[in-house]
Amino acid sequence: MIVPALILILAGLGLIWLAVASWQERLPRNALAGVRTPSTMRSDQAFRVANKTAAPLTGAGGMVLALGGLVTALLPQHTAGPLLLGSALLCAAICIAGAVRGVRACRAR
Repeated sequence: MIVPALILILAGLGLIWLAVASWQERLPRNALAGVRTPSTMRSDQAFRVANKTAAPLTGAGGMVLALGGLVTALLPQHTAGPLLLGSALLCAAICIAGAVRGVRACRAR
């Protein structure tokens, strides 16, 4: 379970980096990272607003993923699988909530 745990840790750290870049408005509009919907991609300003609004929840999702990976690496193998899956699902739910909040914020402007 070390390899899946390391993947979770690295993915979590990547989400945290993305959240920091979004919060600091250093994430340019692109086709790979950030909240990308038709309403957020219509302008640089809409993309910045959406991603800055989503950043706290994106960072929280990254923390859940990284911590889940760390704990998974330390637990016995028979308990690691459910924790791995649970932390990935919780991260996805938190990040989706952030994206929804970001889309609503860019539409409100």
